[in-house]
Amino acid sequence: MQKNTRQETYKIVKTRPPKRQDELNFSINSGVFTCSECEKEFEKPWLLKRHSKVHHISNQMATNTVLDEPEQAELIVENTIPDANAFDYSSDEDDSSSIGDEEDNIVDEENDIVDNFFDIEMNSNPVFNAFSDMFSSAAAADEVSMTDDDSEIPEEVFETIGAVNDPTSCYPFRDLQTMILFAFIDGDNDMISQQMLKKILLAMNLIIKIQQETPIGRTFKLPRLDALLNYQARKKSKMPVFPSQRISVPGSNGNAFAHINLPSDHLRFLMANPKKSKLISSMPDRTPNQSICLEQDVWFGNIVYLKTNDCSIRFLVESFHTANKNIFARGYLVRAISIVCYGVEVAVTNLRVEQISHVDTTPVERDHYYSISSSLTRLSPAHDFLLFGVHPMKKPMPLSVLPGNVDRDAVFYKVRIVSIILFTDDTSGNRSKQYNPFESWLMRCAALPFKDRNSIANIQFLSTIPKKDGANGMSLLPAIVDDFKKLEKGVKMFSAEDNEYVLVVAPILWIEADTPCHSELCGLLGPATTFPCRRCYIELRRAKDFVKDLSYFCECHERRTREHYVLANSSPGRDTEIPNTPKIGINTPANKISFRDRSTGRLLELQSFDPEKDTPVEILHTILLGVAKYMVIDLVKVVLKNDTATIARLSEFLTDYTRSTGLSRKFTRNLRHSGSFLGRDFKVLLQILPVILITEFSGNHELDLVIPCFVELGRLCSLVFVRQVTSDFDNYIIRVDNAVKRLIRALFDYNKGTKNELHKAYCTKPKVHYLTHLKEDIIRFGPALNYETEKGEQFNKHIREHLFHTNRQNTSRDVCLKFAKQVALQHVIDGGSWINSSGNREKSGTGIERFIKDNNESLFYYTFFGSSRELKDNNDTGDIEDDAVQNNSFGAFVFKDDPISRPRIGLVSGSVVKFLSIVPRTDNDRNNNYAKAVMTGEHSDVANMNLVCKLDLHIFRNPFYIVNLSKFGSYWFIFNNILFDE
Repeated sequence: MQKNTRQETYKIVKTRPPKRQDELNFSINSGVFTCSECEKEFEKPWLLKRHSKVHHISNQMATNTVLDEPEQAELIVENTIPDANAFDYSSDEDDSSSIGDEEDNIVDEENDIVDNFFDIEMNSNPVFNAFSDMFSSAAAADEVSMTDDDSEIPEEVFETIGAVNDPTSCYPFRDLQTMILFAFIDGDNDMISQQMLKKILLAMNLIIKIQQETPIGRTFKLPRLDALLNYQARKKSKMPVFPSQRISVPGSNGNAFAHINLPSDHLRFLMANPKKSKLISSMPDRTPNQSICLEQDVWFGNIVYLKTNDCSIRFLVESFHTANKNIFARGYLVRAISIVCYGVEVAVTNLRVEQISHVDTTPVERDHYYSISSSLTRLSPAHDFLLFGVHPMKKPMPLSVLPGNVDRDAVFYKVRIVSIILFTDDTSGNRSKQYNPFESWLMRCAALPFKDRNSIANIQFLSTIPKKDGANGMSLLPAIVDDFKKLEKGVKMFSAEDNEYVLVVAPILWIEADTPCHSELCGLLGPATTFPCRRCYIELRRAKDFVKDLSYFCECHERRTREHYVLANSSPGRDTEIPNTPKIGINTPANKISFRDRSTGRLLELQSFDPEKDTPVEILHTILLGVAKYMVIDLVKVVLKNDTATIARLSEFLTDYTRSTGLSRKFTRNLRHSGSFLGRDFKVLLQILPVILITEFSGNHELDLVIPCFVELGRLCSLVFVRQVTSDFDNYIIRVDNAVKRLIRALFDYNKGTKNELHKAYCTKPKVHYLTHLKEDIIRFGPALNYETEKGEQFNKHIREHLFHTNRQNTSRDVCLKFAKQVALQHVIDGGSWINSSGNREKSGTGIERFIKDNNESLFYYTFFGSSRELKDNNDTGDIEDDAVQNNSFGAFVFKDDPISRPRIGLVSGSVVKFLSIVPRTDNDRNNNYAKAVMTGEHSDVANMNLVCKLDLHIFRNPFYIVNLSKFGSYWFIFNNILFDE
């Protein structure tokens, strides 16, 4: 073949920086590059270089390979996909260093053929030609103009393989597709998880099914790779784009940049999602004496007619709430005294909304309305504000959306309240979970049911940022606060539930974090300071001369109020004097009582956030990784120090225990060598350790001192590890408070009674003191499982996995964009609507929903949308599932014909429930709060029983059973074998 003699023009092109010291990179290239073998022209030199490999491979095959067919095929191997370890996202101009251009990602010449993906073009085979053309266009995405037209795969592609795809010719494989998948999985050192393989196989099966069902005459198409990876940057893409925002964050080296998915943008997608719009908004729940959930055409201040025959009685609306699953309006009855005189009753009345007929649109005049108590008086301030005040959320609809005959002043936007829970935590960008720290923010909607709220699908990612150069997670607070300030006033959003625009008000309900982070959010020094509590001004010092009586650690102290936080934040040096702290009559500079100058002071600009009340006590770090951890380490390193025989014996019991598989594999080794523990280790440990200590190690003086501490901790755990209280809530609050005080008393007695010099006082530890405020949080937010951080901690693994697959140049942007794409795709699949490029609202076609329903909908969502990697529940809350009653499972049961009877422990055995009972305890047992459960020989049909809650009972030593964390009835609790009478 003749050499090319074409005259070429030359230009200077950009080159990569040198890889080694003293190496110089330079290049003079022509505008057009032509292959010397086939005269094919290329616009880029790296395309010509790769193309030249084809001739080299073809020549080798022609020399060394003999094919059965007369004509030899030409094999072309090209690297058409960029580095799979970096997200190929479009970037801002100044961020181009994060994800390089295609040519910047090309490796050295010797590694240039195949990196992560390869295409095979075989001129005699249309299937290879079709796929090669499709992916080759993606490789040259930055050299040629990309369009959104799909690449076509001709029908004959799927008809050319059948002749050789049989078990005989494919031996030892069953068929060719099996051979290809084996090569895909085990062909080289590239790793693929089992879960990802399942996703790939399901995707392939669905695509093949679509191809097979494509009508004759209609072309089956696959999208270009670029249309999948970079659709958010393509103008012709019809997919909605979640708008990740680029923000400036302060750092030690000047301002840096980060990216964030703002809460308001998440809410726009959620409100327009028909599956989630109704679930995320709520009204206050005022059902008496229970705590189950967290949580208007008729407006505050409206006078409404009621569905009664008495037209002289109307109703002045003050608010709306729920109780016993019904919606109520709270307000005051309005009685007509005369034609021009109306009286508003002082007593508050609650009416079901079904009793409201319509709004009275008659103008209200102040001289015609009075308050009624025992007689007519001038309007009370509350009545006056309702009738004549202006509610800040009451915003009229614009004229453009109202019919011509409607009074503009009488029509307002509906208001939806969407309370928000924030979570912040740190994680590592390394697989070792050490070094390279990142801090992130997440968001959840508080109105969602407990199970849905803790589902991975309902945790919204806001941002992550590397903790370096003076920047950290708190650097993101200005952007978050600015967004919530708008949401507190109300932002207009489209509601799928109402099928119209509504006003969305989204206050922060609480912020979840670990103890040091809570201190930082409140602008305080760390937990090791003299005044560590964010709720009160208790003084805690670890010095030996710091001696206080028991009441000091149990009683209330002067409150650290929101007004104090605002005062402290008013001066940069935190030298403002705070009145009546730490005692009444004493004024103290803020910096002397642990207030510190922090950037988190901007949170005080939010009306909905109170540092004292909205940073609830978190039981994972306070109880399991706090008090329980202190006690276990003290047991091993202090009480049993150098007593290797007892430690070995204790480890033996733990290992032999039936539920030892619930412990991490390194637990018993860590117990012996005082290593680190996991939170779930302590959950399992607290189920068995009190029983083992009581039954096997009684009589040891030091152990007898520490055993009551474990028993009282078990009592507290049996109370707080519940997700809802359906009755007797007021009594439940009293029990929790008493359990905390009994635990502190046991710890105090142990501190006084032990003679071991290695022991350090428990009661002076901040995490022990935080438990005294647990009652306040339960009253405000419900049971403590509502605000534990375990689910947020588990979500960190997904953030870390996304960090692994970036090139670490602009991690904040890359991870934000990945999560933003997930939100947008989920929104489309759920049938949500969005605004297109023309400004019109549109949603996905009906064919998507129909296809998913016709092809195993549950498997589709399970495989592709996170259900297969759902966050693990380690709390054993006793929730009743649809499949809860299974053979050989335990539970608390009541008879259907006597539902208010005391629950009984039962074992499901076939079609019957075999009952267990608590063995009557001796006086010695009662001193130790100890009891046993045994089989009674009684049973009943499963059909006659109602399940109250699930239980985990396991044989400890025949014939006795150990009961897991669970609540029975209203009067007594069982934690393991320990019976707690109240």
